[in-house]
Amino acid sequence: MTDTLSHWDKVYQSKDHAQVSWHQDHATLSFDWILAYTNKNANIIDVGSGVSILADNLLDEGYANLSLLELSFTAIQTTQERLKSDANKVNFYNENILNFQSDTQFDLWHDRAVFHFLTDEEDRQTYLNKLNQYLKPQGYFLLATFAPTGPKQCSELAIVQYDKDKITQLLGKKFNLIKTTSETHLHPNGSTQDFNYFLFQKI
Repeated sequence: MTDTLSHWDKVYQSKDHAQVSWHQDHATLSFDWILAYTNKNANIIDVGSGVSILADNLLDEGYANLSLLELSFTAIQTTQERLKSDANKVNFYNENILNFQSDTQFDLWHDRAVFHFLTDEEDRQTYLNKLNQYLKPQGYFLLATFAPTGPKQCSELAIVQYDKDKITQLLGKKFNLIKTTSETHLHPNGSTQDFNYFLFQKI
């Protein structure tokens, strides 16, 4: 865990946050799907929030129960400074998702590009156990991963690519697939990365 923490803190300490490959000026599909499937009182957690603009976008829409989980304290500090007084409206978890504990159950669990870094089967199962524990029945799991046509590495780390069949089989009968789509994400350096987005509902 320490190595993982060191890796991501170094990323956020050493790189221009607007130039990292996953940067977005506005949260695209994630934002649209959250608006479509939740109300403004929904408990929402963004797993691996980094310095994502998603929280800003949701706060602007009047969402009142947001939690951000992020391993890098540098990223959390950056987000808090950017949100200014609105940071008081957000619950921050500075920890690894594999160690996550909370008294809250969530209506929507958002993960844009964390799960695909879990290359170890045991880590994936730990993640899914946390998801099952903390996502309410009928709650939504909004997941974005690299597609089979996307990169095989990110930030010098190996990843696992997912398509609809692979992720559906992994989640099993506890989740129904509501919708899926692909997105070609424009890297700040001008290249592109293929993502798949999945929206599941817990049974």
